[in-house]
Parts: sequence; structure tokens; C-alpha cells
Amino acid sequence: MKVKITPSKVSGTIAIPASKSISHRAIICASLAQGKSTITNLTFSKDIEATISCMRSFGAKIEVQKNSCIIEGCNLFDLQDGICCDCNESGSTLRFLIPAGALSNKKVTYLGKGRLLERPMGIYQKIFDEQKLLFEQSQDAIRIQGKLQSGHYQIDGNISSQFISGLLFVLPLLDSDSTLTINEPYESRSYVDLTLDMLKCFGIEIKQDKNTYYIKGNQKYIAHDVKIEGDYSQMAFFGVLAGLNNSLTCSNMNLNSVQGDKAILDILASAGCSINSKKDFITIHPSKLQPKTIDLSDCPDLGPILCVLASYCEQTTTIINAQRLRMKESDRIEAMEVELKKWNVDIQTTFDTITIHGKSGYALDDIPIIDSHNDHRIVMAMCVFGLCANTPCIIENAQAITKSYPDFFEDIQRIGGKVEIL
Repeated sequence: MKVKITPSKVSGTIAIPASKSISHRAIICASLAQGKSTITNLTFSKDIEATISCMRSFGAKIEVQKNSCIIEGCNLFDLQDGICCDCNESGSTLRFLIPAGALSNKKVTYLGKGRLLERPMGIYQKIFDEQKLLFEQSQDAIRIQGKLQSGHYQIDGNISSQFISGLLFVLPLLDSDSTLTINEPYESRSYVDLTLDMLKCFGIEIKQDKNTYYIKGNQKYIAHDVKIEGDYSQMAFFGVLAGLNNSLTCSNMNLNSVQGDKAILDILASAGCSINSKKDFITIHPSKLQPKTIDLSDCPDLGPILCVLASYCEQTTTIINAQRLRMKESDRIEAMEVELKKWNVDIQTTFDTITIHGKSGYALDDIPIIDSHNDHRIVMAMCVFGLCANTPCIIENAQAITKSYPDFFEDIQRIGGKVEIL
């Protein structure tokens, strides 16, 4: 799919879709619970559909309705042999559910597309090797077999919090107590906090002392109804658009959320934007933006849209601790550098930093052709850039947005953005 983005002024109110991070966690917990749970205010992106599909493979009964699911849980200790879980391109689905397949002694195969099976899995490889369990990773699949054991786990905290969450989902189900210690630097801790919050909703208790989690065994998930709050990582695209273009109001937001990507509000405020909030509405007003140093260690998904923000901040913005962007759906540092240079943005990168010397406007003689790099966040970020530029652009392979936000272009059109699907 190709889309043409024409510079245009936006205005109005946008209902932000459900948090993908929280949705994954709610569906998994409900699928492990005794009884029926109802999950409401869901947004059915490809990633969420992947988690639903995998939990069905494990035996959960999931009835999908318009924007909700009714879920009857399964027993991971009683899996059928030869289960296959298709994770599509969802890193959360894959990393969350590998330990779940290791509660029985059955063979479980995980499939993936795009760059998914290239992502680092060394933490699980080491755990499985130490416990003499099967863990085979190839370009085609990951295959596991063997029963995970309770005990003491110690893993690095600077690779992905998804490994931590994956273990926290299943260690409470084992027959003995366990501990999980996270080595410094402990990044993306806020994502683990989302997991702990959801586990608590479903009756799982985990105690924490600094970087160590104490997990009592023989616990059981209890059915619970959950309404999913709005996604701050998706709200960030509209927040930056408002800061660069014209005032926007975002609804469906939890002002007390523990989502790490809520940091976008502080980043926009420190850059000079005026922000007003009331109930579940947040309004962002534009301003002459000020550059700053932005630390992505706890909010890596904000990286692409913050590159756009930096491009329009006069003087120099530095983004640090960005290395995890290189192992997402694309190498997001490289992707943003390539695409922003098509607009003549002054950008330099290292392995883990991005430095942008921004200016107030961008105009070209020709229409630039932007590549999505098969990455939903690159598409959305470059759409925001194009709406705020002085020259139209075309984004190729824009269907990548269906991974997390299928209605993104329709929502842009609702607030006055000129987006034409070619």
C-alpha cells in the first residue's frame, strides 16, 4: 500500500487505541486463569491477534467480539504434544510465551515472520541449556521441550524486559518458590511494572526488593474483567503532531498510568509544549520547541517519533541509550536516518545515540519516496513528519501499520490530515 501525505493543519479530538502492551498481558493472564474473564476496549492489531492465536493453541477458549474478548483459561501443565504457536511479527508474543510452553514436557514450536526470529533469545537459550531443556533456534522456528524448574534466576536487564515478564507469567505456577534477580543496568522497568500490575489483577502475588522478585510457587490465576486503557506509545504520534502543527486533544488516556511511554508528556512539556489534562482527556498545544537530551532507556518505542520531534527543534537534540531500537521490526536507528536524510535532515548516529540538528521547516523540489522498512512505527513517524513539512511525500509499504494501529490513517483523516491511499 502506498499513501500520499500532503502538509496540512490538524485539529480536534482523537480517541487513542487500546494499549498494546497492556492488552498482551491481559489476554495472557486471562488465558491462564480459572473461569471466564472479559477484556474490553481492545484494539485488534496483528500483534494482539498473534497473542490470541497462540493462547488458543495452548488451549484457551477465546470468543472475539467487536472490541472485546471473553476468555476461558487453559492448563499449561496439560498441553498436547506438537503445539505450534504462530507469533507473526510480535516480539512480545514470542518472548512472553516461550516459558509458557515449558510448563509441560511437550514439544512446542514457535513460528515468526520478518525479523522476529533474528531477535536475541540468548537469555532463554542460557536458561534452557542450564536446565538441560531443548531450545533450538533457526531462521524458520524456535523449538522447545522440557519442564521449567523453580529456583533462582538471574538475567541481564539491558536486553529486553520481555524476558523478565515471560518468566514472571509462569514462575508462580511452579510447585516451589523462585527468585528472579535483574542485573544492572535495568532498563524498561516500567514494562515489568505493567506485568506486575496485571498479575495482581488476576490474583498473582510477587514481592520485590530493588532488582529481585520473590515469587511464591503453587499460585493460581483467578478470572478477572479488565478494561484496557489508551496506549501512550500511540498517543505520542499525535502528541508530537500537536506540538509541531496545531492543538489536539487525545481521549481514552489514564492519567495515572504506569506505562513507560507516558514519558512523552514530560518530553513534550520540557520541549516547550503546553499540556492540559482533565479526566481521560489530554490536550497538547504547539510551541516553539526547545532541544534537549532524551534518554530512551525506559521508553524505546518512542524513538522514531522523537526523531521527528528533534528534526523540527531548532539547534541540537541528542537521543541516548537508543541501542535497543536496532533490534525491533527494523533497525529503527538506521531506518530513521535513511528516511530523514531524504528530507535533508541533519542527522548523525552511532550504535546507541542519535544526534539531530533541527530546523523549523523542510521543503524539497521533488516529492520524496519514503520506505516503511516494514515497520509500523517508521510509517507513523514519517507520516507525522510529512504532515508538518512543506512538500508532499509518498510512503511505500505503508500496510505495516496494521501490526499495531490498523486505523491510523483513518484517524489522521478525521482530524484533518491529508492522507491519500494510492
